Amino acid sequence: MNIRHSRRHPGKLIALTLIPVIALAILGITYSHWQETLTITGTITTGYVKLVIGSEKVLVPQGEGYDEYHPITYYKTPDNHTLIIICKNVTNGWRIAIGLLMHNEGTLPLKVEDVSLTLENAEGVMQYFNITTYYYGPYPTGTNFNKLGAWDGIKIGDIPVSGYVPPPIPLDPCQHAISWTTINYNGTQPLNITITATPLDKPFYQ
Repeated sequence: MNIRHSRRHPGKLIALTLIPVIALAILGITYSHWQETLTITGTITTGYVKLVIGSEKVLVPQGEGYDEYHPITYYKTPDNHTLIIICKNVTNGWRIAIGLLMHNEGTLPLKVEDVSLTLENAEGVMQYFNITTYYYGPYPTGTNFNKLGAWDGIKIGDIPVSGYVPPPIPLDPCQHAISWTTINYNGTQPLNITITATPLDKPFYQ
């Protein structure tokens, strides 16, 4: 009996030995599975500042023949950031008013700091130009500018209309501001000039 029992014992030992080996193998596969690298692809959109000229006006004195004797043409650059005004036969007493309706098209708040003006072909006679800029705003989305009193329906003699404020003007996204710049020429030399008007802005937190 003892001999028969001892003959069956090695098989049991082999089975008992294989159990931990199989368990270790399964554990190794599971560990390897959880050690795989997980890659996540996504897009991060950052905020940006974008001030544009939404609309523009160039006003001149009312009077017969003014447009004929002092022709003016103007257009915006493709990025809507600068207004270019071509003025011919600028003589003594000449004056215009440049209106910019500015719009914050960005996703971050900003500050309208100034309107930068350059006068090409006016070298040596800049002292004869009197330039003043007035600022209005901010105005929220949905403002009816027809009823505002600082944009539609005004004439050059109305400027400055009441309500102007000192810059900088804070603009949240989608808000507006207005600037009116008057330019008077008191020189005697006739000129043909090109005026560029560009709003200057900074991020609100700078």
